[in-house]
Amino acid sequence: MLNFLKKYSYLIGIFLFIIILAKIDFGNILTDIKNIKISYFIIALLFSFPTIITKSLCWNYIMRKQGIHYSQKDSFLIYGVGLYIGGVTPGRVGEASRIAYLTKDGHSLGKSLVGLILDRMSDFVFLISFIIIGSFLFFDFFNRELIMHLIAVIVSLALIFVLLKLKLVKTFLKKSILFLIPERYKKSLKTNFQDFIKDIKMYSLRNYLVILLITAFSWSFYYIQMYIIAQSINISNIPLLNLSIILTVVGFITLIPISVSGIGTRDAALIFFLTPFLIPREQIIVFSSLILLTYFFNALIGFICWLIKPIPIGK
Repeated sequence: MLNFLKKYSYLIGIFLFIIILAKIDFGNILTDIKNIKISYFIIALLFSFPTIITKSLCWNYIMRKQGIHYSQKDSFLIYGVGLYIGGVTPGRVGEASRIAYLTKDGHSLGKSLVGLILDRMSDFVFLISFIIIGSFLFFDFFNRELIMHLIAVIVSLALIFVLLKLKLVKTFLKKSILFLIPERYKKSLKTNFQDFIKDIKMYSLRNYLVILLITAFSWSFYYIQMYIIAQSINISNIPLLNLSIILTVVGFITLIPISVSGIGTRDAALIFFLTPFLIPREQIIVFSSLILLTYFFNALIGFICWLIKPIPIGK
């Protein structure tokens, strides 16, 4: 039974989406679609480029501290390929595709993993911090107890960075970071662990702050993109900061592996958070659909990156 649920868990999101569709007015959906401001949506799509550029810039910065030098163009192409692979495969395969490029160029697996893990960790730390700060300032309906738990997570992450300088790091990382790595790489990671430890110790507090700053900058482009999309569907009664916090929480919810591309879970989460702003469900569904189209557009950018710089399949 558990294996069945694990194998077909994505159907939960589809089932949830069907339930949502059964409770909305399709006439209003069609009206909202007709009222979409195409020029706004096109402008929003263009914001995908600075988002990807700044994310690839962050990854490039991390690698340079390791002595791994790629041009910004190549970093953009490799990062873009990850978006494409992630869009057509399950799990974290898209993220791990960057490893293939580095190992092809002679870098060990342990060394290659540093950039991937620090990049993901910087996203996680920024988003959790953003949710906590924003929740305290702008949302009375957030559960305070939940916020305290999130603060505990941030403190724990800070302790992890402290442990990086201590002898406990080896035991800690072996047990806690392996869950971030696709199964096919776990065995190899153990043999390359010394390279991983050696390189990750190169980073100072200043480096971590720079990484976090670039990460925040890249997410700001994403939030502006989502705000313009909201404007394109005439959702104009919610401030940028409030919408950004909501989308961050929704983003974490869609990470739950019970849907395909967040279909169903994203729609339900957006309805839950946007309904208090008196936004009709039909309008929220169209907004969610436009967000999904944006992800497909990012995957298209990634496909073009693939054509320019194909991933080394053999690796």
